[in-house]
Amino acid sequence: MMAPYLIRISSQKGGVGKTTIAVNLAIALQIEGYKVLLIDGDTVNPSIGFHLGLEDVNIGLKELVTGKANLMKVRAVHVPTGVHVVPGVLTQKEYMPTEDMLKKLKEIVSKTSYNFAIMDTMPGYTIERIGSYYNEALLISTPEMASVANVIRLATWFDKEHLKHSLVLNKMKNKRYELHQKEIEEMYEGKIVAKLPDDETVPISIEEHIPAYIYSKKAPFSKAMRELAHFYGARSEATSETEKRSVWSRLFRRR
Repeated sequence: MMAPYLIRISSQKGGVGKTTIAVNLAIALQIEGYKVLLIDGDTVNPSIGFHLGLEDVNIGLKELVTGKANLMKVRAVHVPTGVHVVPGVLTQKEYMPTEDMLKKLKEIVSKTSYNFAIMDTMPGYTIERIGSYYNEALLISTPEMASVANVIRLATWFDKEHLKHSLVLNKMKNKRYELHQKEIEEMYEGKIVAKLPDDETVPISIEEHIPAYIYSKKAPFSKAMRELAHFYGARSEATSETEKRSVWSRLFRRR
């Protein structure tokens, strides 16, 4: 059994749509046929529960990583889609994740049968050494210079941690003041894997506690999110094939 493909959803600043993308990517992948665990790792401002209508939880990630409860106890199910959720608790005092907490989380997740584990995180840097805990990070930025410059600083940190990362542009309005895709890719020194439009469906869906991907499957945001899910589906399957070949290679070398 292959371990879940663990994605860290990241941004350098708030307000760029990080949690919205984490929620909708999880749902898009689930609808594509993958088993998905969505984790609210924003320990300062957990809001996945708000997006999914799961606000009345009183147990979640902190209890899981401190050993006070197991995964079966803390996870909730988003009934309309079947996505499993490890929520954050709004009434808890904020805390910073530690190395031990991340190590414990990876140990727990690696023993499950999920295809993907998607973790929403707090904006900016954290104290943990993250490179060995995630398969990759998905960086979220809007197409303005300040936002792109901030997220590139985060990408530089990920490079130092040897953590693979990809970039998504969100809230695109195709205005003259926005940076062009080619400009951003030159600054980022990589490819933009998705461009998500500034779609009025998104704030409406958040207010209704119904993720945009199921609120309106034909909305421009949902169509772009479907393409992002296809990107990760292909990437995780390629990674699984590489891991299988690596396992067989090790077995043959032992003979």
